Amino acid sequence: MSLAHAILGFLGRGPMTGYDLKTRWLDGPASHFWTADQAQVYRTLDRLEREGVVVSEIVEQRGRPDRIVYSITPSGRESMLDWLVEPHHPPPVRDPFLMQLFFSSDLSDEDVLEILVSARSTLQERLDALRDRKTEEDSRIQPSPERERDAALSGMTLDASIATARANVDWLDDCIERVQRGLPGRPRRSVHQHSKR
Repeated sequence: MSLAHAILGFLGRGPMTGYDLKTRWLDGPASHFWTADQAQVYRTLDRLEREGVVVSEIVEQRGRPDRIVYSITPSGRESMLDWLVEPHHPPPVRDPFLMQLFFSSDLSDEDVLEILVSARSTLQERLDALRDRKTEEDSRIQPSPERERDAALSGMTLDASIATARANVDWLDDCIERVQRGLPGRPRRSVHQHSKR
């Protein structure tokens, strides 16, 4: 997936500014599966406008700077529909934490344990936040009939993020337990000894 498709999807729900795309969608309902900073949003909007899949309109405001409001074009809707029916493969994994763990044989068991416990704490916070969000969304008033389908699909993406976070916490619990029992062999060099050089 690309940010371009996310933006086309959001604009398919109605015209909005780049700021609205960031704050209303990327920092809100989509934050558990896609992130982007404001500059990326504006660069992508510029590119999409050059490609003819979005158009912009300057909306004057009294006493405030003008707003640039973007809308999806018919060509943009077609592009989005084409993308939606394509099969998508899982993205390549690039996980700095797993890389760190992979090369941690020089560390003592205590050092490895500290890394794992810290990662678990961070992931537990994420899981708790996702669960709170799910509870909040479930307690909201039922969406209007025209938004029920959107709400159901949005809920599935949140469920996926919760399941992934829960699985990662469970895996870290297993790793912590394994290290607490003692890893085989001895570390080649302690990180604390190395830092004293």
